[in-house]
Amino acid sequence: MSIKLFAICVTTIFCVGYVAGEYCYNDVVGACSPVGGEVQNCNSRYGAFKSDELLVNVQGYANTHILRSFQFLLMSSHFGNFEKNRGGFEKLYRKMSDNTWEQAIDLVKFIGKRGGHMNFRARKDEKNEKQIDFEMYELGSMARALDMQKGLAEEAHFIHAEVTRRKEHDPEVASYLENNFVHQHSEIIRTLAGHTNDLKKLIGGQPDPSLSLYLFDEYLQKSL
Repeated sequence: MSIKLFAICVTTIFCVGYVAGEYCYNDVVGACSPVGGEVQNCNSRYGAFKSDELLVNVQGYANTHILRSFQFLLMSSHFGNFEKNRGGFEKLYRKMSDNTWEQAIDLVKFIGKRGGHMNFRARKDEKNEKQIDFEMYELGSMARALDMQKGLAEEAHFIHAEVTRRKEHDPEVASYLENNFVHQHSEIIRTLAGHTNDLKKLIGGQPDPSLSLYLFDEYLQKSL
């Protein structure tokens, strides 16, 4: 009798110890027990993605892409109207709008893949964001686009740094950012920086830069 009682006690201690903790199997065992329980850990969140802080950062990054997509679209529409009639600038900013939109969708899918949910209100507030005017002249728009793209790149670097410095290092998140964002941002920033400096040299010091702007716009149409 004492042996049976000892065995029951050992089994009970083992089961209680096993049920406690952040494990899916433990949740299932607890839920199926006579006492019952709640299944909370049967999801695909693991590594650094278990942190709510990282999830909020990635959510905010997706929302920044959505915002930038609409801003680039406003710039494209501005240069595509009958007054401006700059087909090259319209095409450039429409392409950037589509690209950031696709990246936003990819980020939302990645959040779901790693067991999170998308919060479209999670976003870092930017100073003077509401005061930005996207109906601007050609060189100013190129400079604005460059700054916006740099901001996206720096936000990706921030999340990457947070992931690699964390106690629970998550190489999959770091690899995802590198392969889908970091390298691409570098190429786009280099292109925009080149366009900005070339355009500045073309129109610098000219009393009427209309011809230079027309030729540069034609170049953009053919190169994109």
